[in-house]
Amino acid sequence: MKKILIVDPFKLYHQKKSGIYTALDSYIKVFDELGYKGVVVDEDLINTRLLKKYDVIQVNGPVGFRTLFKIWRSKVPAFLTLHGWVIQEPFNQLKIKKDLKSTLYFVYKVIYNLLNWIFHLILFIPLIYNNRVTAVSKITSKKNRVNAFVIPNALITDEIEGKVRECPELHWDCITAVTYISGGGSKVLSIQRLAEIISEVNRKAGCRIRLLVFGESPEIEDDCIEFMGYRDDFLCHVKSADIMLLGYDMSELGYAVLEAGYLGVPVAKFRGEFEELQDEVHGIIAEDDSEMIEKLIRFIENPHLKDKWGKNIKRHIIMTRSPDVISDHWKRFFDDITKLN
Repeated sequence: MKKILIVDPFKLYHQKKSGIYTALDSYIKVFDELGYKGVVVDEDLINTRLLKKYDVIQVNGPVGFRTLFKIWRSKVPAFLTLHGWVIQEPFNQLKIKKDLKSTLYFVYKVIYNLLNWIFHLILFIPLIYNNRVTAVSKITSKKNRVNAFVIPNALITDEIEGKVRECPELHWDCITAVTYISGGGSKVLSIQRLAEIISEVNRKAGCRIRLLVFGESPEIEDDCIEFMGYRDDFLCHVKSADIMLLGYDMSELGYAVLEAGYLGVPVAKFRGEFEELQDEVHGIIAEDDSEMIEKLIRFIENPHLKDKWGKNIKRHIIMTRSPDVISDHWKRFFDDITKLN
């Protein structure tokens, strides 16, 4: 069995934090099916001697010049995997920082990321990665201005089943929507938008829908919105919810959305570029706030839509994100890399 080193620049895998942990864990399982033993190592722990013990290196995001030099010296075939928008997220974080110290830090981070990514596009991707780049979605590839081989993240459904097996039945008096906010600024900033949508829906339809907000988010005073923070029983709440509501249009389906879909919970979101979900098939795909409000009201008044849309989105997730399907994408990519040694 060949060995693949999975480099984690975010230093989150061994902390079992965020979607990065889930993504890297899924790579280990998918690569194993293809005959590669995957090992995850934090970026600051790698050295040339360690790199030479592997047949191929996967780097999960832009790394520093020193790390790139080590990869170049090792002569081991390497490829870059992009999970998000390299430049945009630091800009988004700037919008939500209030104190001077945090603002100065993110100004520095924006400048560093911008220069680092320019060097990646001009030098590092052609010379060190030999133009071997994968991205988790078409929009990720486009936003980063790179011609990447698109391979969506796999969803390990056995782990989801294990987490929800012991969930208690949760019952609520009204329609319940859930949303998950990760650290990315664009998603954090969407909470105010969702609050206004929920308020308007309840004004028109009566207080018949409430929103549970999980993850990292500024709290807003609203009787119909509850801020849950990070919780181990997140999937239990998702399983019992009526719909997952997103306040942004990003086409890339994050793990929270994939998990919701697999559990048969339809999704309400705004239409994005390269949108893969279908309106009134997998849930609600709205063009603007007013359309989202009207369609949410219709959803409230027609509760049978949950089961109909839920079955459709679960089928879609299984057909497009199962490890067997994603491993075929990776096999084609690895076949394009000559001489992995």
